[in-house]
Amino acid sequence: MSGNGSSFGLSGPGASSSSKPSLSIEDISLESEAGMDYKHLKDLLADGDFQKADDETRILLIKLAGTGAVERKWVYFTEVKFIPETDLRVIDGLWRSASNGKFGYSVQKELWVQNRRYWERLFKAIDWTHGVHNYYRKWPQEFNYTTDAPKGHLPLTNCLRGTQLFKAILEHPAFERPAQGEESSAKPDWLKETETKISF
Repeated sequence: MSGNGSSFGLSGPGASSSSKPSLSIEDISLESEAGMDYKHLKDLLADGDFQKADDETRILLIKLAGTGAVERKWVYFTEVKFIPETDLRVIDGLWRSASNGKFGYSVQKELWVQNRRYWERLFKAIDWTHGVHNYYRKWPQEFNYTTDAPKGHLPLTNCLRGTQLFKAILEHPAFERPAQGEESSAKPDWLKETETKISF
């Protein structure tokens, strides 16, 4: 996970820890600035098929990243900034709603900030590593595609190509304000922390 090369494409946040998404998956807007159709992802998540939803998320992110990513079948971290905010927030909102606030990029960002942006701590917290030596789990068979998984465990599509891609997703402007379904006044902890650091 530490590099950018991988043989499985894009394989390689934000709700606060005390809040639940207020929107059901049926209420999530599927609006796309990039002309993407999110109905299949919505249906997979609504059915609780998280492994196929993870695969679909990978496919969507590759398409959103542009023709270069489509041709090589994986996303380079510098392409993430070209993905529209609206689209990333739709994907995140679907994951959060389908998992009752347990999964999604905004959730992963919150946990990343809580763990002081240390990858080793984050990966342990979301169960992407195991054992005393923090060995990376083998993809896809050693990951948990159910709501029994720890908070932030899914989606996996942002982890399997290294931390540069994951960092680019978590730092995307899409996740600098409350996610779909959150009250605008109920700011997630990671956003409050950012504002505290820049306040006078």
